[in-house]
Amino acid sequence: MGAVINILKMDFHRFKTNKMLYVLLLIFFAFQTFGIYMLKKYEQPGESGGMPISSMNESQFIQVMMSQTPLWMLIYIAVFSVYFYMSEHNSGFYKNYISMKNARKYSVISKILISGLFTLLMFIVMIVADMIGRSIFFNNVTIGDSIYFAKLLIGQFLLHWAFSIVILCISIISKSLIASIVIGFVLSLNVFGMIVTVLESIIDDVHLSSFLIVNTILSARDFDNINDLVHVASVSIVFILIFSFIAIRYKIKEDLK
Repeated sequence: MGAVINILKMDFHRFKTNKMLYVLLLIFFAFQTFGIYMLKKYEQPGESGGMPISSMNESQFIQVMMSQTPLWMLIYIAVFSVYFYMSEHNSGFYKNYISMKNARKYSVISKILISGLFTLLMFIVMIVADMIGRSIFFNNVTIGDSIYFAKLLIGQFLLHWAFSIVILCISIISKSLIASIVIGFVLSLNVFGMIVTVLESIIDDVHLSSFLIVNTILSARDFDNINDLVHVASVSIVFILIFSFIAIRYKIKEDLK
């Protein structure tokens, strides 16, 4: 336990002193606020099912924003996940602790937790930017039902965290900054999900696309509906467990010489 805590402390120190962290959060805040301004400027009556975006509460607004491709939050998460892992790998810093018992496993677990922390910060910045932007441009800061809002945030956080673990796993396997960024960008554009969806339209009785992580994020869900809650929870948990396992197993067997 002491080893994992020490590795987590080292990663957390790199996390909080990482300039890329603050640059990404600041850029995301700026563009999220600017996006709200653009929505106000070009808002059309009758869009989004007849409800003007300016009249939506925060839960509805988040659902609309997260149903658009590309989903910019995924791109920011992909960039950070790749950069944070590759900065350590390329510097060779891991050689300082990799000889410790179970250090490889603990190193991956630590980075999974750091990815979760960054994802949490992204959601906090998103909500703050939404509240400021909606207050200035829409004169509307309503959240809606607080329980529904909490379920929405928890569900989307788990899905986005799962996505960050997928990207971390890709980075560990590829060992390439550029390749990992490109793959992360392609996944954020949901290219793979769209291909699977097209193939499903050709093949009968196949519905795999609804269980893909990015497709699930992009699909509007009713978080008061138990089936939607189970779907979101199951997809996020399965992706978290599977790709965490793959990343850990690969790192344990990896030749680090």
